Amino acid sequence: MIANRLRYILSTIWLLLAVAGGAQGETLYLAMSEDWKPYVYVDATGNVAGEDYALLQRTLSSLGHELLAVGLPEQRMGRDISRGHVDVTLGAVSTPQRREQNLFSIPYRLETIVFAYLGSEHPDWHEQDLEQILQQGGLVAVNNSGWFGEWFWYHVRETYPSQLVHAEGTLRRMQLLKLGRVSAVVGDINVIQAAGQELEVTDLHISDAIINQTPVHFMFSRQRVDADFMQRFNTALKHQLDENVKLQ
Repeated sequence: MIANRLRYILSTIWLLLAVAGGAQGETLYLAMSEDWKPYVYVDATGNVAGEDYALLQRTLSSLGHELLAVGLPEQRMGRDISRGHVDVTLGAVSTPQRREQNLFSIPYRLETIVFAYLGSEHPDWHEQDLEQILQQGGLVAVNNSGWFGEWFWYHVRETYPSQLVHAEGTLRRMQLLKLGRVSAVVGDINVIQAAGQELEVTDLHISDAIINQTPVHFMFSRQRVDADFMQRFNTALKHQLDENVKLQ
């Protein structure tokens, strides 16, 4: 596993140097977090896998493009994409600020943001919402660069800044929960559940209250692709999507 991880780190460095050098052509570079199961992650063999990754790869392949992944810290992804250092990321919520520097695909799945906690530590929390937990002084692990809806962005971040604990990576946030250093973790419901299984958090409980639910997109850098590319990409993406999937 250590050898696989080392190969992944070395390949990431090589790809970053290539992109910084202005690599062009039919290869597109994906900015990714390596532990965002089930959407994108590095598997036990050192290869990139995941549902969203596979969908993006199939869509680009149908257009004659190759996809290569670049592992980046979560807080660097948005900046590096807007600067054109990498081409695309997945699972992105379309916001006015992001649209100024990026282009978005059609939506391809629905994201549900919740909070999770240890049932053995807080058996009465099943009826509480996130604000009640924060009002009680709870610490909450989050990805500071993530978008969890306007209520979280404009209210929670401004009202409880000292109680929001940024930790890099899903597994790190879940480790803080498992160790009792935070009271709850905020994130995508499927990502939280996958991380809980991987870390064997046996008493993980998911909140009934939904913090935010919204369609997500593939987000491309305006410096690397144009409107014509996005039109062709969206046409190809439609052919890959299940028409029965509800995005509202």
